[in-house]
Amino acid sequence: MADFRIDIISDFVCPWSYLGYNRLKQAIDQLGDDYRFEIKWQPFELHPDIETQGVERERYLGEKFGSLEKLTEATHALQQIGIEEGIQFNFTDKDILPNTFSAHRLIMIANKSGLSTQLALALYNAYFTEGKNIGDIEILTDIAKNIGMKEEDIEEAFTEKSKLIIEKKIKRFQEIDILSAPTYVIDDKFMIHGAHTPDSFFKVLTDIAKNR
Repeated sequence: MADFRIDIISDFVCPWSYLGYNRLKQAIDQLGDDYRFEIKWQPFELHPDIETQGVERERYLGEKFGSLEKLTEATHALQQIGIEEGIQFNFTDKDILPNTFSAHRLIMIANKSGLSTQLALALYNAYFTEGKNIGDIEILTDIAKNIGMKEEDIEEAFTEKSKLIIEKKIKRFQEIDILSAPTYVIDDKFMIHGAHTPDSFFKVLTDIAKNR
């Protein structure tokens, strides 16, 4: 029996973070019952400059990509990858690109109750498939309740204390040069950047287990 702790440093508006977890999960399933995993979700802000209420996705990302045409091309490519991997990426011209800071506060609390992966997947689905503004506290609260989080835990997520902890975490990751999402830290020793293939994740995990 091999035990792993994996810290997933990601953002909920990052499609490669979503795809990366999907691929990691395939590798975990392939490893079978001889391996146990403790997964913790950690904060990364892909767009830290976005205001609290969010911004128009097409306007903001159109500027990032250089033009609306380039954004549309990248979006279509992403949607094709999603089809191949069983993830539905839906986008419209009315979409809001949210500020995800509050979502990170919520998942930090969910880490303590073992609900963080369930919450992460619900957040990804809410944003990428349902087009919801996951920066909105009411929407986040509904998502959290739907996956079974207790009301007092949800309230704790939106306290000043949780805000300060997330700020410190983000700063700490920047100090150790974690500057992209997704990033995976395994057993506090091994770091993997990017949404690797399931086979690649499988090889890394089995190699780590063999060399312990």
